Formats: sequence, structure tokens, C-alpha cells
Amino acid sequence: MNYLLTLSVLTMITFTQGVSAENVSYLDFKEIERKVESDKYDSPFRDDPYFKIDSIKVTEIPADESLIFIEEEEKEMSKDLGTVIMSIEKLIALGTKVWEIIKKGKPVTNVSMSKPVSVLPTSEDPTSAFNTMSGWSAPTVRKYRIEYTNLLGMNVISFDYTVYFQHSGQFEGNGEYITGLTVKASNVAVSWGFEFNASSELETISNRGSMQSPMAAATILINYRASSVLRDIQSSESFHVSGNGEIVKF
Repeated sequence: MNYLLTLSVLTMITFTQGVSAENVSYLDFKEIERKVESDKYDSPFRDDPYFKIDSIKVTEIPADESLIFIEEEEKEMSKDLGTVIMSIEKLIALGTKVWEIIKKGKPVTNVSMSKPVSVLPTSEDPTSAFNTMSGWSAPTVRKYRIEYTNLLGMNVISFDYTVYFQHSGQFEGNGEYITGLTVKASNVAVSWGFEFNASSELETISNRGSMQSPMAAATILINYRASSVLRDIQSSESFHVSGNGEIVKF
């Protein structure tokens, strides 16, 4: 097994610069052992601690550099709001319901494949209504670093992701709406022997205001899946954002 450990050390990348000791949490995760048809894997891999995830650490980090790609998203957003993906009385969500943020260990950067989520007033022509709205805030941005550590104490997977959106948009001088809600990944590092994918999904929208003056709210789910030769490691976390600029991770 020495060749595995040597190769793992050479390929492991750890991000530590700029990480605060505060705002650290650990995700619950589910580890599912795959059914291996060939007995040749049983001896070298089955009890190897390298492939066993011990913890998944989440650290909030500074997000200033995230503003670099927000301008491009805003340009794309103004051209095409996407399709209707969810609606309730007084509110309609447009964009892409599920979008990949990491695919086979690489960040997904093609914005033409997905549209940021907007939660807007119900209208026969949402794009036209959006173009008449005003009062939008500057983007609210939160950035986090995820680190998967195995039983050997090695960070075998690490990446950053950024959640951002604009809020407080008004329609005909009323309400508090959301636009440009999305999640982006960066600085992805996946060690030898693992494959990693992540996606985001709009779970629900709600009205936290009144029928006369709606306050849009949305909950998004971020799903992670790490795979090795024997195991799948699955975990997730959620964010709730509101038209008044509130953002809560749970």
C-alpha cells in the first residue's frame, strides 16, 4: 500500500491561506460502500484508510474576489432570465432549477448552460416586468471552503464555493424581490483515487411579506458527491435568502 500513500501525498493540494479559525462547521455525510464484483479490489482497497472520509469541514472565507465574475453574470442575466421553474401566488421563479457547479473535479463555468434564479412578481411577461424594476441592491456574497479529510488526516478534496444574489428590487415602487441567485465553485482540488461532483438546486420559494407588499424568499440546496474505487460519500447543505438581503446557512 506504500505506493498509494506516496502518490496521494504527491497529488494532494491543501488550501490554507486566508482561512479564519472562526465560522468553522462540519457537515454530516453518508458513506455508501459500493458493491465490488471483482475480488481483486478486496485485498488492497477494502480496509484502506486513504479512501475513508473522516470529516468534511466548512469554513467561511473572505469573498472580495468573487465580485470579479458577478459583472459577467449580471450581463447574462439581463439578456435572458431563463424559464419559469416555480410559482406561488404573487411570486414567480425563473432561471434554472438544478445546475452543476463541479463536474468530474472541475468547476462548471459555462453560464449559457444555466441561468441564475430570480424571484419576481407574477406577470404575464416577467422579462418586461423585470426591466421596469428598480432599487436593486449591490450583490450579497458569501464564500466558503470545503475540505474532505480522510482517516490518514489528509485533505483529499478541497474547493471553494460562492453564493451570491441581489435583493430589494421593487416593482412599481412595491415589494422586495430577488435576482441573480446562484452558486459558483473555484479552486477545486481532487486527489488521486477520487472523483468529485457538486450541484445546486432551487428547493422552494416563499413570500415572507404580505400579499400587498411581497418579500421574496428562496431556499437552495447544494449537493456534494465524492466517489472512490469503493465508496460514495454524499452530503448537502442549504441556504435561505430573502428579498431584504438576509442569507442563512443551515
